[in-house]
Amino acid sequence: MLAVLCLLACSEPPPPVTAPEAHSWKDEAELVVRGLDEVQALWEAGQRPAAKTLADRVYTERFEPRMEPALREIEGPRAAAQVEYNFGQLVLVLDSKDRARVEERVDALALRMRGIAEAADRAFPPPGQAAAPPAPPTDVRPVVPDVPPAWEATEPGGEPAIEPPAPPAEG
Repeated sequence: MLAVLCLLACSEPPPPVTAPEAHSWKDEAELVVRGLDEVQALWEAGQRPAAKTLADRVYTERFEPRMEPALREIEGPRAAAQVEYNFGQLVLVLDSKDRARVEERVDALALRMRGIAEAADRAFPPPGQAAAPPAPPTDVRPVVPDVPPAWEATEPGGEPAIEPPAPPAEG
C-alpha cells in the first residue's frame, strides 16, 4: 500500500514555480547566503556539530522549498542534484580543520545561489510583471560588410566607378 501511495505522489507534476510573495528572488538567495555565512561563523568558532546542523537546515528550510524548484525548472534536475551534492560536500568538509576548503564551499554555494536568483528573476517575475527578456549575449561581434562603399569601388583603370558625393557648396 505504501508503495502505491509513493508512486501516486511521485507521478504528479510539481506545483508551478512562482515568484516569492514577500520579497524578491535576490532576497531569497541572500537568505540562503546569510545562512551559509552563519554556518562558516559557527565552524570558525569551533562549533562543528552546530555548523553541520545549520548547513542541513539552510538546505532543507531555505534552498530546497523555494530555490530548488526554480532551479529545477530553469536548468533541469541534474543542476538541482549538483547543488544538493555541493551542500552535502559542505557538510562533509565541516568535519575538517581546513579553513580554505570550508570557505571555498561556502563561497561557491553563495555564488551559485545568486546566479539562480538572477535566472529566476527573468524566468519567474512577480505577478503583474512580464518576464524579462534574456540577457544579450556578450560574445557577439558586429557584422562588418566585406564590400567597400560604392564610391570606393574602382574601374579596371583605377578610376572610381561612382563619383563620391560632392562636398556641400559654400554659400
